[in-house]
Amino acid sequence: MPIHIFSAKSLAKKMALNEVSSREYAYYLLGSSLFYTVVYYSGLISGNPMWSWMSFYEGVVVILVTIVGIAKSFDASGGDGNPNFVTEFTALSFPVSVTTVPLVWAAYWAISMGLQESIVALANSNLQIAKNLFAIGSNFFGLLLFLCVVLTQAVIFYRITKLFHTVRATGADSNVG
Repeated sequence: MPIHIFSAKSLAKKMALNEVSSREYAYYLLGSSLFYTVVYYSGLISGNPMWSWMSFYEGVVVILVTIVGIAKSFDASGGDGNPNFVTEFTALSFPVSVTTVPLVWAAYWAISMGLQESIVALANSNLQIAKNLFAIGSNFFGLLLFLCVVLTQAVIFYRITKLFHTVRATGADSNVG
């Protein structure tokens, strides 16, 4: 009963062959919950400051990405014909998140720390985007946070949707033979 923490594709193949037990699905739920608890409390990821226009925009975009992502994932999973959508989605989200979140946020920290002086210089420039960001109470660091939060969500949903196509294709192939 190996748990595929770093290989969502291996998990998708096992799911397609109905080789994932209820206990394993529970472990994926537990793993995902613990992973996000550690990630959020680590301080290594964040969003824009609460009650700012940028956090409002970020929230709206994340809601839209979530709605589209869930709908696309649901359709890719087989839609109404898949009574196990929530269980499968939960299981896939663990290895997908474990391999997506650290990469996106490592890029954020590399850019924000490596280019800190350049980002500050851009924020203090007369560029229209700098003025617009300032007008909504943000700056280029806030824009970078916005992009990372939204990109993380979008990539996770994209990968899960793609994996559901794999689950359905592999499952259909195994039912033919």
